[in-house]
Amino acid sequence: MLNIPVNRKTFVTILILTGTILLLNDRALLAKERRSPLPSLPGYVAVPVHYSHWNKMMMEAVVNGHRARFVVDTGAGYSILDAGRAHSFGVSPVGADSPYGEFANLNGVRYRVGYLNSLRAGAMDFGSGPMALFQPVDADDALNSRMNGENADGIIGADILTRYKAVINCYTKTIFFKTSSSEHLHVARFAESKNFIRIPLREEVSRAFTIPASINGHPCRLLVDTGAFITTFDLKSTKEFGLSFTGTRMNGSFADGVSRQVAIGKVGNLKIGDYQVPPQKLAASMLPDFALDQGQAKIVGILGMELLAVSHGIIDFETMSLFVK
Repeated sequence: MLNIPVNRKTFVTILILTGTILLLNDRALLAKERRSPLPSLPGYVAVPVHYSHWNKMMMEAVVNGHRARFVVDTGAGYSILDAGRAHSFGVSPVGADSPYGEFANLNGVRYRVGYLNSLRAGAMDFGSGPMALFQPVDADDALNSRMNGENADGIIGADILTRYKAVINCYTKTIFFKTSSSEHLHVARFAESKNFIRIPLREEVSRAFTIPASINGHPCRLLVDTGAFITTFDLKSTKEFGLSFTGTRMNGSFADGVSRQVAIGKVGNLKIGDYQVPPQKLAASMLPDFALDQGQAKIVGILGMELLAVSHGIIDFETMSLFVK
């Protein structure tokens, strides 16, 4: 089911804002949209998700027979389980003699490893395997901001999403997990018939996923992060791209646990791939270095859940594509 590394960094980031979020307005209503019946497709299992009040993509699951809630996060390289809840799910840390290793190193922080006897979501059976337990052993609780206000028990990250070639429909709130190697969804064919624009998705050195973008004609790349509820640019790069942002009383926290001021500004000429994003107010903050350090890629921001949803975003891990319209 799961495959977590020992002593390897992975990209994990999220933005939590405190204060009045005026720029979300009607986008927060995404959580209230009516759902269609789940489709039945050969070789795939469809699992419903929903949006929380903070536009987080949430998945109802069952861990060892106990109900649980997970954030679906393409910005997390590996799935994790809240250590404080692990005991209630019948999950204990493994010992030093475990073949999976006693600790996992995520974002430079050591986590104990637990073993899940079963993990299910809807009709999807992920089987059994190890999972990092969300509580640093020798550092501050750097990921606490991810859980605050969401009542989440853990994160479904890129390890599970890529293993099952997940197709995430951010608008219909459905994830398709592939269970047969001989079947294909042919998302590109469907997307072309519905006038979607395909944007190539690239996996970076830390398991982050990025897409090509341009701001005022200047090329760059954005992280695709369903764990970030709003799109956010790196404040250090905004002048280089001709953007102007004004500070607010809002603060943002990322996976490093550091609170940062958030600014708001009008972005009039943003393209992701060949898709022209309508002019609108977006956020900027001093993004942590680990989010921007992706080898040779020039990362200048995070494409968050609100733009993914309103752009009818479909993330296809089989063809490594993002489709929008």
